[in-house]
Amino acid sequence: MAEYYHNRYGNDRKRKRNRPPIWALLADTVMAVVSVLAVAGLLAVFIGQFVPPDSMWYFSLPVLVAPLIYMTATAAALYWIIRWKWMAVTAMSVFVVAGLFYVSLFYKLDIARQYGEPAYERGNIKVLSYNVRIFRNDLWENRTDSITEFVKRMQPDIVCFQEFPTLDSVRREINGLMDGYTPCGLPSLSDGFVECYTKYGIIGCETITGMEGTASGITADLRIGNDTVRLVNIHLQTTSISADDKEYISRHRFISDTTREKKIHGIARRLLDNNILRAQQARVLRRIIDDSPYPVIVCGDFNDVPMSYAYRKIARRLDDTFSRAGHGYAHTFRGFYNMLRIDYILVSPDFETLSYEVPQIDASDHYPVFARLKLTQKKEKYDFGLPAKQ
Repeated sequence: MAEYYHNRYGNDRKRKRNRPPIWALLADTVMAVVSVLAVAGLLAVFIGQFVPPDSMWYFSLPVLVAPLIYMTATAAALYWIIRWKWMAVTAMSVFVVAGLFYVSLFYKLDIARQYGEPAYERGNIKVLSYNVRIFRNDLWENRTDSITEFVKRMQPDIVCFQEFPTLDSVRREINGLMDGYTPCGLPSLSDGFVECYTKYGIIGCETITGMEGTASGITADLRIGNDTVRLVNIHLQTTSISADDKEYISRHRFISDTTREKKIHGIARRLLDNNILRAQQARVLRRIIDDSPYPVIVCGDFNDVPMSYAYRKIARRLDDTFSRAGHGYAHTFRGFYNMLRIDYILVSPDFETLSYEVPQIDASDHYPVFARLKLTQKKEKYDFGLPAKQ
């Protein structure tokens, strides 16, 4: 009888000792929910870059916070490793490893860091793309002089501006400050927000047509040495997120706002509508790139992140200069917790990317993007009778 009671109550005490504490059960429950949401978010991100927003809209919104979703999934996987929950670790690792193939779109590990100013051989092509916000900073102060001085300091061979002023008087003023550069100067640009300046010979410029919404863009064929390069400068549909919307999100006012459902729904609706417009604009731009008989440089403000449908459509068969030569997390939009890289320089495989940087100049709500390129794969030569750059 004594042995019976010993076995019974001894086993009960052993089971109680093996039972996890209440805090561990609560933590596991919370992390299980987080893990499921992170996996669902990653699935939406993976699918969203391939599905047009105008056909399946609900995949287009999670891509805006793709890095945050991926970091959450990684943190969840690490938690399950610490908790020795190997089934959960295996499930989370599948998605974390799959996401590694896209990390270079957001972050580049600086393994071989160089100190000092690197030396570049002569003949490299320096390209600057900059959304100048009509040359106004956050306080809406005029920054025309500081931006043009910055351009002269960087000495790019090609300059692509987005959100460029439309007033003829302002354009003439900027043309005077950009001495040494030739503008495209298309008359129809009075309806748009882009302009190109270059030290190379300009064979011809055209306005990009056929895009819905408020997007604007131009193409310019440039004579670089004995080669011809097609430059594309584009400003895709804006997100229509106002300064009040940015403050509403950044200051977490939605936590205490009793009408937050209506406000958040309005923001999401505008994001979705503009995602659909950018998808259509990206398809137009893709046809222009495919039809180019020359190597292509695409510069611009896409107003979309690297995991979006619009970016993937435009960047297909092109190299992202950040992915080739960038370092760290190079955001280009000064807002939303410095998470967004929405300004790009993309090039056809005819180019080698020698360097990439995002200079931290406080003159707009965007940072400029600067890249050095080298034309390596020589296509057929085109001689239009223009003098080559010395």
